[in-house]
Amino acid sequence: MAKATNEDKNIEVSESGKKFIKGTHVEFKFHRHTFTGVVDKQLHNSAMIIFDDEYNKSITYQDAKGKIIISYSKMQIIK
Repeated sequence: MAKATNEDKNIEVSESGKKFIKGTHVEFKFHRHTFTGVVDKQLHNSAMIIFDDEYNKSITYQDAKGKIIISYSKMQIIK
């Protein structure tokens, strides 16, 4: 029997997350520092964000291996 992957699960995104679709460029705060990135995957109350390349030398980027889960309430869309 095959294992279900995260891609197989149907995640219901909360109302606050509906505007943060995959590929949306966002700004977020993590440990009192401001970062930017792109939404890679939507979850119920948060999203997986891929950091922008300008942060690849930061400790936060390296510790998180370039991806991080952030609550929708801590994100803003960058236009």
